[in-house]
Amino acid sequence: MLLSFAAMASRDTAVAQSQTRPVPPQPSAASAPLQFEVASIRPHPYNGDEPSNRQFLPGGRFVVTATTAGTLLRIALMTDDDHMSGAPGWVHNELFDITAVTADHSEPKTPEQFQHVLLSLLEERFQLRFHREQKEGPVYWLELAKPGVLGPSLKRSSAGTRPNLSTNGGSRANMTATAMSMTDIAAALRRQSGRPVEDHTGLTGLFDFHIEWTPQQMDDTSLPSLFTVLQQDLGLRLRPAKGTIETVVIDHIEQPTDN
Repeated sequence: MLLSFAAMASRDTAVAQSQTRPVPPQPSAASAPLQFEVASIRPHPYNGDEPSNRQFLPGGRFVVTATTAGTLLRIALMTDDDHMSGAPGWVHNELFDITAVTADHSEPKTPEQFQHVLLSLLEERFQLRFHREQKEGPVYWLELAKPGVLGPSLKRSSAGTRPNLSTNGGSRANMTATAMSMTDIAAALRRQSGRPVEDHTGLTGLFDFHIEWTPQQMDDTSLPSLFTVLQQDLGLRLRPAKGTIETVVIDHIEQPTDN
């Protein structure tokens, strides 16, 4: 199963409270934290333009190919390069292959579980230490365009649907979501909109949708913009507002040893 939660969106993707050790995302009582029992990390031999890939397979097996530590940081810490500082250059330039297995061979069932297990890997094998700083700045509020009205492409998920959210860029960007909360969707839109996105829809539960749009920097006008698609297809809008912008400061990170 490919697990592409909100924090994995791109394929490639308050006052500061400093701390000497990172605080991982706190899973709910219904989603106990996972840990990797074994993990093999090796430099990826660069052979040209190879796709970066991250997959959680049945049996709790996590396979990563041609992926930078920077990508793993963005996923685990729910941030992007514009809101992360202090990382050395190799974090964004050197590629790694990783094969890891969870202790009880189970797969993460929520984005929070996935972030937690990946963060634990970064802490143990990359010696990651970080803290968060917060300040006020421009954000978007994700809202319903019309109170109580969902767009034609926004559907409530069926019971038992596995969570998945993937985003692909290019001249025709697209986003596909299944069993995602509005909080998860807002987090995924951060990278696409260029600002942090806060969920103010008031919608609870999980949702499915597929949308396509033309990124602002592209000349292709065969598709509408992200803002137009959100309103027409999903019944949502991004409203400019002031909010809290969080920056992740990397205090320490090391290249992992071969194994």
